[in-house]
Amino acid sequence: MRLLASTLLFVVAASAQATTTKDVPIPEKLPPPTGEDAGPTVTIRSSDNGDRVEEYRTAGQITMVKVTPKHGKPYYLYDDDHNGRLDRSDAEKNDVSPVYWTVYEWD
Repeated sequence: MRLLASTLLFVVAASAQATTTKDVPIPEKLPPPTGEDAGPTVTIRSSDNGDRVEEYRTAGQITMVKVTPKHGKPYYLYDDDHNGRLDRSDAEKNDVSPVYWTVYEWD
């Protein structure tokens, strides 16, 4: 009786698997976006003192800069108001850019 039940269960499972499997054609590969639809571009350069500077641009306008000093932790500069220039402090006659560090990361 158990053999009959297990065989029947196997046949039902196999027929269900056979009916649900379909061949689906692979879609064509899309060309990469161009112009303003293109994703951000990254320009990486090294300065004379060994610092590494990564400039992130979207549609030609700078959005973020990551600076990795030769000795020290990396820090970031942002363009939060999307005017194409990195942000400055709001204080009068103050040419200080707000700098951001990563304090804590987790997986």
